Amino acid sequence: MIKFDLIVVGAGNLGTFHAFHALNQGKKVLLIEKDSQPMEATVRNFGQVVPSGQALDTWFEYGRTSLAIYKEIQAKTDITARQKGSYYYASDDNEMQLLEEARELFKIRNYPAQLLNRKACYERHSLLNNDYYKGGLYFSEEVSVEPRTMVHRVREMLIHDFDLTYLNNTTAINCEVRNGICIIHCADGKQFHAEKIAICNGRDMKILFPELFNESGMKISKLNMMSTFPQKGLKLEGNILSGLSIRRYDSFKSCPSYALLTTPEWQKLYQEWAYIYFLNRLWTVQSL
Repeated sequence: MIKFDLIVVGAGNLGTFHAFHALNQGKKVLLIEKDSQPMEATVRNFGQVVPSGQALDTWFEYGRTSLAIYKEIQAKTDITARQKGSYYYASDDNEMQLLEEARELFKIRNYPAQLLNRKACYERHSLLNNDYYKGGLYFSEEVSVEPRTMVHRVREMLIHDFDLTYLNNTTAINCEVRNGICIIHCADGKQFHAEKIAICNGRDMKILFPELFNESGMKISKLNMMSTFPQKGLKLEGNILSGLSIRRYDSFKSCPSYALLTTPEWQKLYQEWAYIYFLNRLWTVQSL
């Protein structure tokens, strides 16, 4: 029986990059996936690699390291990473104040951030609703990826360049430690042994260790993304984030003015019903 240094359960972004780091350390890795391919949050997201949104005192540096890893892999093989930067557009003076303060906080961390006046905003994205934005903040280092493609290309690169062992349609139903060795039991009767096992099971909280998740207080949320039909003349360069993101993302909570932030009446509906009604306010075109 083949013994691995690491078995990773779940081949989404989290599991694939667990495998990436272990393989880079010379470990022998098995990556297993219960479905034919990852089909949850890994492929249902915006594809935005935006460390600028992470909490500055905790997750930001991790995000910055992740950004460097995406660029490192892209330099070797095309994983769809495009460095077009990220744009935050403020809808009022309060949000603009946060952008100005955030720029100074990122400057301390040597992370490039450029304030944009209204004219510069128009030059970058001429189809923005002219009544919406007061100004913007641009992060030139950040990238976008195609989420439905990226993780598969990373996995193929790991198989080809690092001899990753990958098994899909393989459901792990039990995990135990016996005599210091980790053992994974699969639904098809197969067993695999390893020094360590990483459980990266995403939203599936019913197969492995359900009691731990039941006691954790966590709730499952469903990420639903919308795709619009192609629109003539609409070219979106980079990651584009609105004032709602400025109000929600943790990095801006470090700004001195954040505690004084109040919610305009027109935004309360969007906060309650998320972004579905928001697109038409941000853009001058019919987006839905």
